[in-house]
Amino acid sequence: MKIVNDPCCRMCGSSALELAWDLAPAPYGDLFCESREAAQKLPLLGLTLVLCQDCELLQIAQEVDVEEIYLEYLYQSAVTAGLGDYYQRLTKSLILDLELQPSDLVVDVGSNDGTGLEPYRGAGMRVLGIEPSRRPALVSMDAGIPTINSFLDENSVNQALAEHGVAKLVCANYVSANVPNPVAFFRNMRAMLAPDGVISVVTGYHPDQFAVNMFDYINHDHLSYFSVTSAVRLAEASGLLLTGAGRVEHKGGSIHLLFRAAESRVTPDESIAKLIQRERWLGIGVLATYAALAARIDAASQEVHQLMGAMPTSSFAGVGASISTTHLLHQFGIGFNVARLFDDDANKIGRFSPGFGIEVSPLKDLGQG
Repeated sequence: MKIVNDPCCRMCGSSALELAWDLAPAPYGDLFCESREAAQKLPLLGLTLVLCQDCELLQIAQEVDVEEIYLEYLYQSAVTAGLGDYYQRLTKSLILDLELQPSDLVVDVGSNDGTGLEPYRGAGMRVLGIEPSRRPALVSMDAGIPTINSFLDENSVNQALAEHGVAKLVCANYVSANVPNPVAFFRNMRAMLAPDGVISVVTGYHPDQFAVNMFDYINHDHLSYFSVTSAVRLAEASGLLLTGAGRVEHKGGSIHLLFRAAESRVTPDESIAKLIQRERWLGIGVLATYAALAARIDAASQEVHQLMGAMPTSSFAGVGASISTTHLLHQFGIGFNVARLFDDDANKIGRFSPGFGIEVSPLKDLGQG
């Protein structure tokens, strides 16, 4: 983890960053360890949300070691309830709207265990995953999905082009927020596109998430928090054109963005201007918006403490062993009150939560004494 004394915007390079919210320090949220001692020794890391006054990109000020986070990443897409069904619906929509053919290549960047590519393969298309995490990449390859076990960089782009050719569709599902240099990331995706190709991006949408107090989306995995406003500027910096945008009722609130090469003659959909206007109404470029969120979360934390104080026991069980769990426990300061976590993710069971070292047990054991 690198704490930057004088951080610059990771999208436009501006130093005009203003503090939006200083959250409670926490370890990397998904580093569930094999021993309680190792989990409790993980360092607490700062988590500072800042807003660029020039391009309006919301981001955290910290720089993270992406290799430390992702090379041995435990999370696999298949364990997220409803995600596979959403990818099935998304695939059907994109095949229809883009008139994809069986001979077309679909590349998924940050493909994880291949869940997002399986529907395209099922439709008879050529598929390729690019995934840095070893475990999910192996799962994907074992399932017969060609996968380059690497971050998206010049080398992996060249390998993809040499072995598979250009792509009609490049997907980046819930990964664009996680990269240290979004402009370089989008330029690399553009380099894999066929002349008439499309980049499909699904990412968390904080204007909707924060409206329902979903603060746990703010974590060390998510370096950038894209709005449609900032996505337009990202496209311009990356040689792309944002041609479509739509809100998605998934993961507490997401946004689906479509990009094409800047020289494309496609007229951007009117949805873009409408969403930018909505973002203005919601005040996403105003610091007071995030101060209000922080105040609501602080009030919720106080209510939780009052509720726990009124209970006859000081020890509680928690359901869920995720990045969100880690940040909720630290932000609310209740980790020492939770005796055990329960989850159905086999990769987490028997491990211990980052920071507090709470053991994870099978969900089926909940309530058995």
